[in-house]
Amino acid sequence: MKLTNTKLMRILVIIVLATFFSCKKSAESRTEVLEGTEVTKAEPKEVTTQNPLGDVFGDQIIMEVDETVFVIDNGTNRANEDMSAGIMKMLAPQPYATFKERMLQKQNEQQGIEVLSIEETELEGKKVLLERSKTLDDAGEEMMMVMYAFPASAEKTIMISSYYMKNEEKKYLPLIEQSVLSARLRE
Repeated sequence: MKLTNTKLMRILVIIVLATFFSCKKSAESRTEVLEGTEVTKAEPKEVTTQNPLGDVFGDQIIMEVDETVFVIDNGTNRANEDMSAGIMKMLAPQPYATFKERMLQKQNEQQGIEVLSIEETELEGKKVLLERSKTLDDAGEEMMMVMYAFPASAEKTIMISSYYMKNEEKKYLPLIEQSVLSARLRE
């Protein structure tokens, strides 16, 4: 299956949303016995009035991006002029260990994307979970997708997803890695 750059961004968003919803906390039930009456009461572990997707795609992450290369700004993602390379920041609402475990379990091909590797590594001294994948664009050329994840806090994980043409890796990968190294939660 060949993918356009727009379809690739949509797939990245779908993968992130699937990861988000598969790790979401659910309500617990408990049983209380009152004199002669049994009552079941559901109590959520976490109560929030905010939109949960606002947490994922909100502007909680600060990172430096080379704005001379990634000129298109869509809030959570940046792309080059012809959208053949881009970078997206997201905040997963689960601890890094949980996120890492889920990623290591899903090492199979999804929707025309071949996962090449998932490993924990160091990027200039910063420990990150690194997933490298590839797919084909409409012209049949290889596109690389690289996702980085690392702890943002005890309960959240920063994810930086990127894509670029394989033949332009030397141009884009160093810029993407610099963005990853600068990424942090907004104070």
